[in-house]
Amino acid sequence: MAKKRHEPADYHPRPPASNPYRRSVRGLFAYNPNVLARTGAWLDRAAFKPASLPDDLVTGIALLPAVVAGLIIFRLPAAEMLGIAAAAGTVGLIIAHWLWRHQFPHPGASPLIAAIFGVALIGAGASLLVAVEIAVLAVALELLRARYMPGVRAQAGLLAYAAIALATRGAPFTYFDPNGGTNVQDPIGTWHHFFSPASATSISPMYLYVGNVPGPVFATSLLAVAIGVAWLAYARRVSLVVLVTFLAGAGLAIYTFHWDALFQLDSGPTWFVAGLLLADRRLLPESWSVRPVLGFAAGLFAVGLRRNGYGIEAAFFTVATVQAVMAIVVIVYWSASVTMERWKRTRRLRQREANLRVVKTISRAS
Repeated sequence: MAKKRHEPADYHPRPPASNPYRRSVRGLFAYNPNVLARTGAWLDRAAFKPASLPDDLVTGIALLPAVVAGLIIFRLPAAEMLGIAAAAGTVGLIIAHWLWRHQFPHPGASPLIAAIFGVALIGAGASLLVAVEIAVLAVALELLRARYMPGVRAQAGLLAYAAIALATRGAPFTYFDPNGGTNVQDPIGTWHHFFSPASATSISPMYLYVGNVPGPVFATSLLAVAIGVAWLAYARRVSLVVLVTFLAGAGLAIYTFHWDALFQLDSGPTWFVAGLLLADRRLLPESWSVRPVLGFAAGLFAVGLRRNGYGIEAAFFTVATVQAVMAIVVIVYWSASVTMERWKRTRRLRQREANLRVVKTISRAS
């Protein structure tokens, strides 16, 4: 058959588009460009613009090093308590989604974060029932705060921990040595009960720094806590004034009682509540003059109360008291403002009714 004039002699037709080999290769390495673009955008924001990330995501990333360290140090007890916190937080998220399905903004992941914060301060030897109680109460308090009092600046997990600890008379204060030792007290408690107040224990500062000592399940490692605080500082969420004044207050107590500064300050639990909770700008009052006072007072009492036999729990209760007092002030101020608005509204309605009565009387007389 004769070739057409416009076709060359060595013309070969292109392979069909539906090549089975090309289809199989495409199926093996298929990807979604939108997913990759969004992932790249999130990673870019996290690396160069962390302040633009959602608040709950920033807090979750700050908690991640402490959680990982707790899983490495305490293993099974830490995994069980983390599972309890995750389950309670997930139920809280479902309830929040059901309650806020027609409202914006949603509470986000705050119920889950509150549960993790509450469980993080429990001793690794505590009963799982205590972890359940704290996680459930933390989720309930956070849902109530987000639903009715979003202006309250307090971490519900810390308040739930303090409430359960007071109600059970110290049930969360059950620690054990992750190295298999017989010591069931945290280093501060050991120092106070078995050594003179002016001396430090034989515990290595490096053990204190990495958290390889008895302590809270997710707040023992100072190194992990420092990484979380550094992330919050990079995301512009930490008030350096509060941290500096907290250190000043703690230093004053240490100087007054002639204690060893390295041993007293090399405490992961103390800086967990000071850096991740007390110095968080979202949980601080707007007044710049109040923040240094809060930081100094919290540092002074968190370390100074150790003289009376309180261990690392003194820092927990000090910061919880500070946030509870601020929450009460906000609630009282909000209640007073609401009451004043209702009184003004009632007064205006009465004046309006009186004016209408005068108008009706004049119209009848005319």
